[in-house]
Amino acid sequence: MLGLMSFSSAERAKMVALFHKLGPDAPTLCEGWTTRDLAVHLWVRENRPDAAAGIFLNAFSGHLEKQSRKVAARDFDELVDDWGRGPASYNPVRFVDAQQNLVEHFVHHEDIRRANGKGPRDFSARIQQQMHGYLKLLAKATLRKSDRPVILQPEGLPRIVAADKHEVAEKGDAVVRVTGEIGELLLWCFGRDAAEVSLEGDVAAITKSTL
Repeated sequence: MLGLMSFSSAERAKMVALFHKLGPDAPTLCEGWTTRDLAVHLWVRENRPDAAAGIFLNAFSGHLEKQSRKVAARDFDELVDDWGRGPASYNPVRFVDAQQNLVEHFVHHEDIRRANGKGPRDFSARIQQQMHGYLKLLAKATLRKSDRPVILQPEGLPRIVAADKHEVAEKGDAVVRVTGEIGELLLWCFGRDAAEVSLEGDVAAITKSTL
């Protein structure tokens, strides 16, 4: 039980400990990023929304790069501890942290864990249900351009159907099926090859789009 601590807060605390243990130069699943790069991303995303806009908008990419270089020059452990304290009292993210960062913190925690020899974890039924709700939205957005319907089947939870443009998933077998634990399916939708899932059907028909 997490008690008063949300899942996103618990993941934050675990990431802080792992950052300190591994140091700034350890690998992550984010291509080309070390643990320092990931810590910078997390801090900027939460504390500099003006720069974080560059993650999604090309017009702000130069500003993002400039601010990221500035943050990267900070002492790594100090930066990690600063981010680990969570949003400041005046930061509006403070009020939506539990919802906004549930998947963000899970995925990035796994980015560190999986790149450094760790495997899947078990989660409570409550956390799995929360992840399932996020996966519904994520799958429909990221898989929308696939040429065939994609059926995600999380173990022990209702299936999720994406890209079913002609409503054929209930009628035929011209679908792609992806099966695995709910957390693994989230990682797979985010493009992490380390996700432990099984696929059936024409995998070439899958197209993953960025959000």
